[in-house]
Amino acid sequence: MKIEEFRRLKLRDRYHALQNYGKRIASRYHGGFQCFLYDYYGYYVEVWKPVGINLIQWIEVVNRDEVVDSYLGQFKLDDL
Repeated sequence: MKIEEFRRLKLRDRYHALQNYGKRIASRYHGGFQCFLYDYYGYYVEVWKPVGINLIQWIEVVNRDEVVDSYLGQFKLDDL
């Protein structure tokens, strides 16, 4: 799926697409959120979930190197 197509999906559809076809490669904490980085069809997607609440608040394509850099040291290399 191309980036433009993914961005047009609703939040629920983005989540299902990542669960079915994405590969979670790292996680981190930022403020009151737990963030997950996915590899999805050759680009990165970030999922934000409030800590302690089973709710996805935000899912977006990563378009800045600084975001990916914030996951350095958290990558699960054995799964790549």
